[in-house]
Amino acid sequence: MPIDRRAFALSAAATLVGSPALARSKKTSAPEPLVLTARSPQLQWEGRTADMPDGVVRAGFPGVELRLHFEAAKLVLKTSASSDNVYLDIWTDGGPVRTVHLAKGAQDLVVFEGPAGEHNVRILRRNESWQGVWDVSGASIDAGRFLDPAPLPAKKIMLIGDSITCGEASDVPLDDTRNDIAFANAGKAYGKVLAAKLGAQCHLVSCGGRGLIRDWQGIRSGVNVPQFYERAAPDENQLWNHQGWIPDAVGICLGTNDFSQGIPDQTDFVQAYVEFVEKIRRDAPNAHIFVINSPMLGDGGIPKLSACNAYLDEAVNRLNSPKVTRARIGHYPGRPVNAHPIAAEHAAMAAELEPLFRDALAS
Repeated sequence: MPIDRRAFALSAAATLVGSPALARSKKTSAPEPLVLTARSPQLQWEGRTADMPDGVVRAGFPGVELRLHFEAAKLVLKTSASSDNVYLDIWTDGGPVRTVHLAKGAQDLVVFEGPAGEHNVRILRRNESWQGVWDVSGASIDAGRFLDPAPLPAKKIMLIGDSITCGEASDVPLDDTRNDIAFANAGKAYGKVLAAKLGAQCHLVSCGGRGLIRDWQGIRSGVNVPQFYERAAPDENQLWNHQGWIPDAVGICLGTNDFSQGIPDQTDFVQAYVEFVEKIRRDAPNAHIFVINSPMLGDGGIPKLSACNAYLDEAVNRLNSPKVTRARIGHYPGRPVNAHPIAAEHAAMAAELEPLFRDALAS
């Protein structure tokens, strides 16, 4: 019987196309990465941030945290640093901290790479804005899915201040004689330690070298605390939405820089303090406000501590409100080469403030 060569060829081709061997030989393309923008709900921010062009979120204030919950084997953060002095702390699944020193410019930071599965990541900005700002444009995973992070605590506290509140030079042993930007750690600052004790959200609205009426050099015309209090980042003109995040308790720790060039005029300082607290009370009318003395000032040579305490007492007396309380803390001298309190001293400061804040949050 003659063979129909055309039918045979078509039959053979069909058989080959359907064969498992040929199917296995086909190349499979990798799945497209799943990318979320920095303001996606699955990227959970705690702390003041600014919205920049192209969907970028800027963390200028210290202690800003980003949390992500995902199922994947790898997580990449699309990020950028404005200088070579931006440091992050990263925790994965509650494990030990990993400190990352970002290079200046845009970069893809591998936050996690390991076993596929469900993971939680927390990222904290260690240092403050004059040392560089941290920008985030998004996050990506190669396969898997992003999950909703756990809700943030209901209670909120805000700490307003200078480099002490930032945690400057806190993450260093007492006997270390070096000074390095890497020693700044907002996570060890008294405000963040206090928030952890209270189970509360925490915003550190602070910037080194700034004061209430003048900075550490005595300059009044710059951006000092009442000015950057209104901002989403210390050196950005973008205003912060005070009604979008209302604290239940506020601590103000100022005086160190105002008194660095000598004792300022009492009338000027007290009036500025009263006006500043009244502004905070308009933004957070139900918040309890604690007026905290500087833990760095002393009375050696010039009685700066005594003068500052007297000024703060007068401001509280003039405000005459049960919602405004004077909070006295001890003197914490830091190291011989740097007067900023170290981590153990910040923990002691938090312990002193804890009963006051706990009572305020319970009321």
